[in-house]
Amino acid sequence: MRGRARRFSTLRRASTSVGFVRLGVRYDGVIERLAATLNLAPFPVGLSMFGMAVARSVQIAQRVGVFAELARTDATASDVARRLGLREQGTRRLLDVLVAAGHLRLKRGERYELAPRAAKWLDPGSGRYVGDFIADTAGFWDWWGELEPLIREGRSVEMHDRPSDDPFWRTYILGQYELARLASKAVARAVRLPRDATSVLDIAGGHGEYAMALCRRHDGLRATVVDLPGSAAIGREIVTNAGMSGRVQHVEGDMFTAHLGGPHDGALAFNIVHHLSPEQARRLFARVAASLRPGAPLCVLDLYDRPAGKRPAAGSYLGLFFHLTSGADTYAKADVAEWITRSGFGPVKARNLGQAPGQALLRAERTA
Repeated sequence: MRGRARRFSTLRRASTSVGFVRLGVRYDGVIERLAATLNLAPFPVGLSMFGMAVARSVQIAQRVGVFAELARTDATASDVARRLGLREQGTRRLLDVLVAAGHLRLKRGERYELAPRAAKWLDPGSGRYVGDFIADTAGFWDWWGELEPLIREGRSVEMHDRPSDDPFWRTYILGQYELARLASKAVARAVRLPRDATSVLDIAGGHGEYAMALCRRHDGLRATVVDLPGSAAIGREIVTNAGMSGRVQHVEGDMFTAHLGGPHDGALAFNIVHHLSPEQARRLFARVAASLRPGAPLCVLDLYDRPAGKRPAAGSYLGLFFHLTSGADTYAKADVAEWITRSGFGPVKARNLGQAPGQALLRAERTA
């Protein structure tokens, strides 16, 4: 009996580690699971064919309002199409894909509803809503179309090279804000500032969520967020809506040329190094050091490259995405730590954050 249980457990683990299940598409029966486990089904076909269908269906469902509508009440495909001004046939096909992916459930009477697990993230009334980020990923579609030129010629997409009034900034910054608030409290606890800190600098922190989290944690602390004009404009709206405009201010400009102010009691450089070349990162760290008081910390939160010999994990997808959208890369922790210490800082300490999977916080204090 124990042996049968062990074999079943092995089968179950194997069946959820390949092909469609990795994409969030469930197998409907034992035969499909066995085919996947025994490698009788061509799972690369599933990844290449159905991966696109799942990703695009989720993106478009968010953009046209399907998830918000079904969060409000269950409905037939005809009801959803009528309320959202869509075509019924295409809507029903879209809803069926979302059921197969586990985001929706199909009830009696051909009525669709938002699945409870998905509602946590897709119901606009949820405190952990990430719908704006998902809507923003719809814009990634064209970028991924440039993957072959990247691999063949090294030609990347410059995602931040947009006019300040481009609608891109609203969807981009709102989406980044939704992700940041999932971990901002934990990140604020991990960022150790001097006890009497009154000023913190946030480099390229557009949405301002990390700066706000630190200000909520430290009485008397004020933050300066430096970012591009398009990002700063949306960040100001977010900060104002949060009632924090008296403590968090935005300075518009390029981080390499804008006035950073100071001297500050700490600085954040979150999720920006992967958009920079090594030379640019060293130059940025040196600029930040010049804006800090002696002993003030620089905290760098980012996704780092895997150590040599370690099996690639989910972070590899982001590593490729960052390379595609900036021409830069994810770097080893040791390399980034060396750039920090050579830019006017002392020893670097690294801390992994459970609330930010795959990321780590590097912290070093400015030398006198």
